[in-house]
Amino acid sequence: MRKVFFIILLFSIQLINSQGNTVTVGNAISNYIKIVDVYDTSSSSVVKLEFNPTEGLNGTLHSPTGESPYVVTDKKGNRYALKSQSGWLGSGTNGFGSRDLKINEKFTISLFFNKLKSITDIYSLTEVDCEGDRCWNFYDIKVTAKTEAIFDKTWIDYDVNDTDGSFGIKIHTKFSIYYMKDSPFYLSLRIMKGSDFVKTANVDFNNTSGQIELKKHLTPGYVKTLYKDETLFLPYRLLREELSEGVNNLKIDVDLFNLDGTLLEHLGFKEFTYTKR
Repeated sequence: MRKVFFIILLFSIQLINSQGNTVTVGNAISNYIKIVDVYDTSSSSVVKLEFNPTEGLNGTLHSPTGESPYVVTDKKGNRYALKSQSGWLGSGTNGFGSRDLKINEKFTISLFFNKLKSITDIYSLTEVDCEGDRCWNFYDIKVTAKTEAIFDKTWIDYDVNDTDGSFGIKIHTKFSIYYMKDSPFYLSLRIMKGSDFVKTANVDFNNTSGQIELKKHLTPGYVKTLYKDETLFLPYRLLREELSEGVNNLKIDVDLFNLDGTLLEHLGFKEFTYTKR
């Protein structure tokens, strides 16, 4: 006789791609179900489960208003209710009801909960008042969130003076960064002509490869940190010393780097022209 298991969920046709965060679980009841991702959407925190039964089973899908609904609990003991799900295709209306879980038939479902303040605060995923080996409970969940940077724009003020009197361009950059709270990095702007980086011998404005590089160290104060207007100044004299006469079509390579010099995120490019007379 096949075993019967019950899980409390609500069907939804919403589909969200995995974000690729790193998840570890200290204690799980079922050995054929695992958490493969935890991530945020704009309105929910999502737990993605992967099923891979080693024997024939039958599962039943119930709504969150039934008995023993799934909840997420954070490290402070706060509970977050299940709102919806996707991926469970039961025999009932809108995907509710029973379905057979075939041997080695791997599939995933996504559970959408009221949003946590931070997905890294998650501690457990459990069915309320359900104990024993028939419950699909997970404890001591640890999430290492994947850093994400979202580029908005870069814009330029031409023909301005810096605080030291230098004449040149002021470069503005707007972007957001996620899951880097209290972790320092730096904003890097390098100048390109065609496929080559423009170089300078000026040690105040170059990197170890001799490329013109403007840098600004930043430390996010929040899980999501918005940098509305980070500015760096490029003196015209650097371009005048290195570029040919006439109109030069250039672009700014906008990047974020870890302090050890490894690339954190490429944000984009900003094209501009410089005319040397």
